[in-house]
Amino acid sequence: MSTAFILLALSAATGFTIATSFAWFAILISSAALGALSAAVLHLAEFDALSGIAIIFACLTVHQLAYGIGVALARSSQEAEKSRTRVGNKRVTK
Repeated sequence: MSTAFILLALSAATGFTIATSFAWFAILISSAALGALSAAVLHLAEFDALSGIAIIFACLTVHQLAYGIGVALARSSQEAEKSRTRVGNKRVTK
């Protein structure tokens, strides 16, 4: 069971990191790699097919959700930085 939690934590961490550091196509590559890695790890840990598929599905879902949260946080951070720059340079129009 700890294998599943480690894979879920890895999924969340990579999804969030990719969202804040790389372009959108990196999520495609990382999802495929994460699915293959999860399948290999679960096979070595001797999980049966149904529970392995469920865990991989959960990992990919967590990965996508963390990516979405990371993108939202990165965009709000960029918008806040732009507004501070405009106010600092006195480009604010009233």
